[in-house]
Amino acid sequence: MTSFHRTINLSICHVDSRGATWQIDDERVQEGRECSREFRIDPRVPHRVTVEVWRDRKEMVMEGIEAVKMFWLASVGDSFSSGQGNPGSGRHMWLDEPCYRSTLAFPYLVAQSIPNSALSFLSCSGSTVDNGVLSQLDTLQHLISSYGSPPDSLLLTIGGNDIGFSDVISMVQRDSKVDDKFDMRFFFVSHQIDRVARKLRDMKISKVILVTYYDITKNDKGEVDPSCGAFGQVSKANLQLAEKRILQRLNSLLRRKAAEHGWITVDTMEMFRTRGLCSSRSLIRTKNESLVLQGNEYGSFHPNGEAHRLISREVLRIINN
Repeated sequence: MTSFHRTINLSICHVDSRGATWQIDDERVQEGRECSREFRIDPRVPHRVTVEVWRDRKEMVMEGIEAVKMFWLASVGDSFSSGQGNPGSGRHMWLDEPCYRSTLAFPYLVAQSIPNSALSFLSCSGSTVDNGVLSQLDTLQHLISSYGSPPDSLLLTIGGNDIGFSDVISMVQRDSKVDDKFDMRFFFVSHQIDRVARKLRDMKISKVILVTYYDITKNDKGEVDPSCGAFGQVSKANLQLAEKRILQRLNSLLRRKAAEHGWITVDTMEMFRTRGLCSSRSLIRTKNESLVLQGNEYGSFHPNGEAHRLISREVLRIINN
């Protein structure tokens, strides 16, 4: 669970005085000759610290100091937002190994770039709406109940595991036609997104930032290209079908649902338009890279560290506007 409490040190040592009485909100906490004082506060809410400064002739000066409000960011979703494929260095490769939560993931990078912020990093690799996302929102609801108000912004990645990206990759590698095999899944994903939207509305989260999925299929020229071998034995025709009928269709659904529910969209399509697996400037983690970095193949076909940095900049631009 996220801890929002922070320790701050306030000083009046620059003031010529015989002592002081310190009060935070309505509670008098200390009286004496000390010219500085530490307070443990919840910076999500404003606090007022009042200092009664004792002068030489017993005159008393009141000085008010108001704590800065903290920015609360939450992240809910799947391996895209957890940072799968991007382990940290040293002994602690992951913030949470079962979920593959990374300090190199864009939600973490966004939080690090916002002064006085706290991150509820709940995204977990492998999550679908039923098996992960709704539980993450339940955890977030408990945090909201504890602290009295919702996050300032929520980052959301949703739909990839519900539509079955891993099935798509497996099918194109087996040279199975993916055309028309996913129609019912899109109806299901649309319904699942609406379930999440109702829950977010009940939680009164006003700023939801939905990040669309990345395109792994394009080369430097922006063409669908399996020729580098990173996809395995995949025909160009099948890869083109997967890109058009699955990825483009899912992202169109996500953009439409975001508009329906008043969410803000970060569209990654242009970012990855010439930087797929077979690009010389690829933003996608290969199978070999995943094996070297994290000892398994789970990180393959996910955005690499550079991609997460680029996405974090787009998210920050929206948050700061």
